Amino acid sequence: MDLTRNLKQALSTGKIIFGQRETMGACARGDARLVLVAANCPEGFLSDVSDSYPGVPIHRVHMVNRQLGSACAKPFAVSSLCVIDPGQSDLLTLQHNLS
Repeated sequence: MDLTRNLKQALSTGKIIFGQRETMGACARGDARLVLVAANCPEGFLSDVSDSYPGVPIHRVHMVNRQLGSACAKPFAVSSLCVIDPGQSDLLTLQHNLS
């Protein structure tokens, strides 16, 4: 899967929110369908999300936060993002992966 292409597709046709605080809020509201985290996302955040919301799939990408921000066409680093609506992308086919 071309992650960058799917992220751009989801950004234009669906709904994605950025940041750890916003991601936790979406999980708490039950809006989160998938959480993507950068390779260098803090382990504490990962354990908080997986322990508090075990039903939300979490996928760690092989990009660091600066690369993930660039892949999302953002001028800032993105350590985590939350897919609310995948739009026409295939993001929800990503498997739960924390390795």
